[in-house]
Amino acid sequence: MSSLFGIQAWKLLLWLPFLIAFGSIVYYTVRTGISPMPSSPLARRAILGMLPADLTGAIVDLGSGWGSLAFPLARRFQSARVCGYEVSWVPFLCSRLRLRITRPPNLCIRRCDFFEVSFSEYDVVVCYLYTGAMRRLKSKLESELRPGTLVLSHTFAVHGWHPERVVRLGDTFATRIYLYRMPAC
Repeated sequence: MSSLFGIQAWKLLLWLPFLIAFGSIVYYTVRTGISPMPSSPLARRAILGMLPADLTGAIVDLGSGWGSLAFPLARRFQSARVCGYEVSWVPFLCSRLRLRITRPPNLCIRRCDFFEVSFSEYDVVVCYLYTGAMRRLKSKLESELRPGTLVLSHTFAVHGWHPERVVRLGDTFATRIYLYRMPAC
């Protein structure tokens, strides 16, 4: 078989999808400022436990990545509609594949930049972003969310907001989960 730079063509074809996937993840990490990082099981349990047990309405997971929060949210709150927004192709496609296999009826995964969609329909916003995105997100949340809407942020606080509750995880990083409630105007 022919070779390209000493690499057999069939080996290159086997590695090509992985190289494209890796390149895509690197591209979106640079573009968005954060890599698609799944929430730990400890963080997932804390987030699920901080929400009311009888939660209904609509929940959005901003930057849903691999679906590590979106799927448990849909499983736990079956009377709620859960939507995950992800811009990076590889985690989005993995989540969509998982969605096709498991078929939770109350979950949708959309590939989009969540800064370009309205949050006005959501009763709960969940996010695991980074400091810069939280600064940028703050004004969008303030202008679009209804009074009483819950905002849960994994690790990164919303600057200038006072959390209703903070849960400190017993992990190596002493991770914090912040729960905010949008005030009445």
